[in-house]
Amino acid sequence: MKKKMKNILIITLALVMSLTMCLPALAETTNFIMDTDGEMLPIPETYSVEKSIKNLGAAGALSKAEDIFYKDGYLYVADTGNNRVLKMTTDGEVKLIITSGGGVDLNGPKGVFVDDEGKIWIADTGNLRIVIIDKNGKDYDVFEKPDSEVLGPDVTFDVEKICVNSMGYIYALKGPNMMRMNSKNEFLGYMGSTNVGFSLTRFLIRTFGTKEQQERTEKLQPTAYNNFCIGPDGNIYGVLAEGTSGQIRRLNSVGENTYPENSYGFMLYTQGSLYPTEPTFRDITVDENGIVTVLDRNTGLLYQYDTEGNLLTTFGGKGSRKGTFDVPTSLVVDEEGQLYVLDNNANNIQVFAPTSFINLVHEAITLQAGGFYDDAQEYWQQVLDIDSNYALAHKAIGKLLYKQENYKESMRHYKLANDTTGYSDSFSENRHNIMRDYFFLIIVIIVAIIVVIGKLFVTIKRRADKWAFNIEMRGDMDR
Repeated sequence: MKKKMKNILIITLALVMSLTMCLPALAETTNFIMDTDGEMLPIPETYSVEKSIKNLGAAGALSKAEDIFYKDGYLYVADTGNNRVLKMTTDGEVKLIITSGGGVDLNGPKGVFVDDEGKIWIADTGNLRIVIIDKNGKDYDVFEKPDSEVLGPDVTFDVEKICVNSMGYIYALKGPNMMRMNSKNEFLGYMGSTNVGFSLTRFLIRTFGTKEQQERTEKLQPTAYNNFCIGPDGNIYGVLAEGTSGQIRRLNSVGENTYPENSYGFMLYTQGSLYPTEPTFRDITVDENGIVTVLDRNTGLLYQYDTEGNLLTTFGGKGSRKGTFDVPTSLVVDEEGQLYVLDNNANNIQVFAPTSFINLVHEAITLQAGGFYDDAQEYWQQVLDIDSNYALAHKAIGKLLYKQENYKESMRHYKLANDTTGYSDSFSENRHNIMRDYFFLIIVIIVAIIVVIGKLFVTIKRRADKWAFNIEMRGDMDR
């Protein structure tokens, strides 16, 4: 028995070690992408830390802040632990402190949003309400739980995130659901829920099971949203709390996801961990060109993707040194492309500025999306001049060369990008061109080969007949 247990332990240890060898570890590399084989590929620095906002002067320090928002040159922070919302410059100079709304002190606010009119929307989570403050810091309105039959008496209005679109529709994050309301605080329904799938066991229990069995059957809930924002294009961008694919969502006006259903983030081993850490995106932000940046709470990494879900860069990490985080909670981007990352435990905001390398990448993507292919190709070439192994640049140039019908060069770039689909498409078109360009010559060669083979066959047949005739004649003479 002891020998059997020992063998089981050895096998288990071997499996764990093999899994460890298969998955990448989070190294000291601060900027990287991942190839198709799951290997980390270092890339040039894409973002550098400009400053860290921590000392807020007379306003004191942040405490367990949960949300950050940017609007017209100002940062707005839901300073949850201090029961307040702060308006400050991007250098950390506090301009406004909001501690109450509607005659009641704020209680653990977890979300903040500013609309185009300058009104500040606060998810006053602890008080189960939404508080609206005008641009001068005065009370404007208070929204409590909407009166709706769908929202039964057991449903609480502990909203954690809030956004308002240009049409005045309010989107509030409540548990796994994204609530939608109008400007009159009328509940319009939920949106953006993921497909929970079909369970035969659950169906059979609900159909044929006893009442007790049905009550014991746990209702399958859709995957929860961790956070969301409204992009410059008017779409809602959200991140799911869990899942191995489709964790980034781009919802149109009817709640359909239009972002590629890829797998985002990486399974990584962090320092001192026995098991790989799954990505858990905590927040998302989108710049004016549709570039998406998401924040992984587990590893402290920031992942950046283009509009088609292609990875541009990965940077950050867990730690106490500059450029890493303890418990990252929220992030936002400004017009200059600077990223502001809020750390819930370190009680600071780190400001990241884009480098010339990532600016070239962004410009190339924007030009290509706008149909300026020649200009985009020049920018992609500048990217390759800095990093000749940057796969996305090779893939983009391969795509542009494909449009230009330069299939041979397109194949070369797709091969360098390790894009088998693009390479296959270019190879097929290149083969078709070769067949078209040399069709007449190929036909002539084929005809010539047929003629030569025919003549050779006739010659061989004649010699065979002559040889047979000679044999027959010798036989007759011998007789």
